[in-house]
Amino acid sequence: MLRARTFWEQRPLHPVVRLLLLLAVAVLLCIAIGFIVASGKFTRFDFLALAFYLGLSAFAWHPLTAAFIVMLICSVGVMFTGSGGDLLELAIALCLVAATCVPWVVVSHAVLLGVLTTYIAVYETTLTQGGVFGVVGIAVIALFVGLAFRLVAAREMTLLAERERAVKDIESIARESQERIADELHDGIAHDLTLVLFHARALPRQPDDAARQVSLATIEHSAEQALHSIQSLLSLMRDPTSESRESRSTRYGGNLVTAVMALGNLLEDAGISTQVGVPSAPHRVGPTNEQILIETAIEAITNIIKHAPKSQSASIDIRENDDDVELVVTNVAPSAPTRHASSVGGRGLHRVRQRLSQNNGQLEADKTADGWTLRATVPTITRPAN
Repeated sequence: MLRARTFWEQRPLHPVVRLLLLLAVAVLLCIAIGFIVASGKFTRFDFLALAFYLGLSAFAWHPLTAAFIVMLICSVGVMFTGSGGDLLELAIALCLVAATCVPWVVVSHAVLLGVLTTYIAVYETTLTQGGVFGVVGIAVIALFVGLAFRLVAAREMTLLAERERAVKDIESIARESQERIADELHDGIAHDLTLVLFHARALPRQPDDAARQVSLATIEHSAEQALHSIQSLLSLMRDPTSESRESRSTRYGGNLVTAVMALGNLLEDAGISTQVGVPSAPHRVGPTNEQILIETAIEAITNIIKHAPKSQSASIDIRENDDDVELVVTNVAPSAPTRHASSVGGRGLHRVRQRLSQNNGQLEADKTADGWTLRATVPTITRPAN
């Protein structure tokens, strides 16, 4: 603590100490004025005493200015009056200087005190035998008292800074937990319930038993997935520190090609003609980016089913370039896409864009002449040379 730079910075007096100082100065001024009135005359000693008290009061607002005022007044008193009282006052004032001023001012005050003490001891007789040691002792005590006040103030500031930092960390953790819970709700449960709702509405209008069986199977599977996501969410809410992303990380086995094929089948089951294009060779994408692309594909297909259920056709393509891998999802709708399916998007597209940005990827989503398109890009993993 004593070596810390902030410890030696100029600092104001603590509000309580400032109040006590002003009360003490007020009492001393009253006493001095009382002696002046009682004696019936105003001497230079009285003038120096009043100026010294006013200089002390300045420590409540401008410590550096007050320190130089006190040093000047006490120097004048010692040099021109030979008063040992001014020397003692200078020694006592070292307490306030050490508590508030920067080191060079403290050192200057101590050096001046040493010079004036030497002068009084050599050229004046106002100090009794051993008086020099008394002045030195008072100065040392005042110095340690001032440093103690400075230490208390520095510790208080450190504790306040740590408290503020802790509050910010707690708020950040709370926001992160809220985001994770919202992600679980949106990316897992909302996707599954959208499929359940869509097929439940379409079930009475299915033309044959085969189509009804497909809808029933989709409803059952999506309901199970939703239940699994709810269990994962409850685990997250009970233990926010756990990494509870199981519902999404295990969805489609964490494999992008599998996810794209399955999502294409979902659109086909929903009556939307869908083309799926995947690379013949394994794509060079890291696990984190692959999971983000899966979440992006889920969000895109969910938006098609939710906001454009009467789409005439759709396509899902994985395109591998030299430096990146693209996921492109398009659809052709009989009418203009809604605002939710536009580039503005809701929470889903906003969160997908955030995740891609955090992993050096990007997202483009916008209207087209006959529907809308979504393009997500992530960097590839550089393969080591043989």
